[in-house]
Amino acid sequence: MNGPTHSPRRALETFALEGEASGPGQRWRYTVAVDEALTELELGLCIDGPRPKRLAAEPGSMPFLRSARVRGGPELARERGGLVVETLGEAGCVDLVIDLEGLTNSSARDKLRRGNGVMAAPRSWLWHPAKVPAGVDATVEFELPEGIHAAAPWPAIDPAEGPEGARVLSGSAFRWDAWVAFTRSEPLRFRAADCAFEVAVLGDSRDGLAGDFATLDESDLQDWITVAAETSATLYGRFPRDHVAVVALPWSAWGDSPVYFGMARRGGGASAMLMVNVEAEAERLVGEWVAVHEFLHFGMPLIGDPWMSEGFVTYYTEILRARLGVMGSPEHWDQPEEQARRALKNIASGFRSARRSSRTLLESSDNMRRYGGYNRVYWGGAAVAYDLDMQLREASGGRHSLDELMRAQVRLVPEERHTRASALFEGFEGQVQGWHAAGELDREISPLEIMAAHERARSIPARLRELEGLAVRVDGKEVHLDSSPLVEVTTRDNLFANGGFVRTRPKENLGPQLTQKSE
Repeated sequence: MNGPTHSPRRALETFALEGEASGPGQRWRYTVAVDEALTELELGLCIDGPRPKRLAAEPGSMPFLRSARVRGGPELARERGGLVVETLGEAGCVDLVIDLEGLTNSSARDKLRRGNGVMAAPRSWLWHPAKVPAGVDATVEFELPEGIHAAAPWPAIDPAEGPEGARVLSGSAFRWDAWVAFTRSEPLRFRAADCAFEVAVLGDSRDGLAGDFATLDESDLQDWITVAAETSATLYGRFPRDHVAVVALPWSAWGDSPVYFGMARRGGGASAMLMVNVEAEAERLVGEWVAVHEFLHFGMPLIGDPWMSEGFVTYYTEILRARLGVMGSPEHWDQPEEQARRALKNIASGFRSARRSSRTLLESSDNMRRYGGYNRVYWGGAAVAYDLDMQLREASGGRHSLDELMRAQVRLVPEERHTRASALFEGFEGQVQGWHAAGELDREISPLEIMAAHERARSIPARLRELEGLAVRVDGKEVHLDSSPLVEVTTRDNLFANGGFVRTRPKENLGPQLTQKSE
């Protein structure tokens, strides 16, 4: 079928934009139940307030909807990928039954069935009124059989405001997707860097949480996530979210990387999926880069420009692991110069990998998923971060840096909308101009001009590829640290200063923990 008339996505968008009752008085109360075999999901939705005209889910969800009816009443009519709601009945509720088995056998990357449970992206089963009002008041309760557990990013509701065990669904839970799993092994639940984590493992083994791994146990998994969270805390002072759900997928594949792939999502809260090598060893898992990279996304708003959203995270993935001292094997963790050398080696290697392109950085970023060029975008964006960071450190004698600008934009994280890099850089511009006006910079620096120069460039400048200004020599694939000139050594030391955090004595088999120095 050709043409926009037959596009499921266009049909659903049209469907959602039609007249819809909504208002501040709406309250949505969900219940989610699954069977022991995890083949069926029952979704109840009770609405207190104006009746919606239609219910919607992501395109392609309708084939997995077994039934949808008003509670105690008729079936809901299906029309253009959505459900028509002519009445809510006396109870004010609708009941839907989703084919969870079919959904999780659909070969989609975020819908997966394993022996230990299932992973199902909620936008495919969390049907909701097509128009989501600002500040929607919505909660969900899980009603699960004994031995079945849910891991989801939605934060627990204050017991004084709702039923025990209920979770809050913010508006982004209906606009953006999340990683949600139902497993037969209870998730790990613990706190790290002032944040609550729940970690579900979705594997084939039913022999405990770590049954799919050759050598890892539950404490190794907790150490890994703890260190990844604390790495972000070296920049922000604490982890920038209150609650994070992690779905770890034991994975067999080529290569010896401890973690093959990850993806962060923010629908209703922070969640991450991480594909973990079944042969991973604890000493290589703790401090690896993938979890750190994904977690760093949670300290930034949703940015529509990949060069910034991925590039800044790529830069700090290297810098912060070295600051904490977790790069490489444990025997190198207490060697600050070796940590700095490893981080700079990775950065130099990344800059080299972003070869000269026929497209500018902005063109590559805007078309990344169409043409590829991921290295150019990720490391081209990292070069923007590095360039701005170095200029600020040099001009201020180490008193100011990109770190401060990153901490300032954390306040935008809760906003449920896309942000453009240009808007963030306008904020950076104002802050940096303030530093210059106060006499805290020895030269004028314009973040907007730095951004524009990189966006129109087709390669990373040689001065950045050579890491000029940090008393280093880039020799092929190696990086050597020099002891002069002193001003450059000072800048390098300042770059890797750990922001007032020190490692406490680790417990047996526990990765580095952080405590903040007293003033």
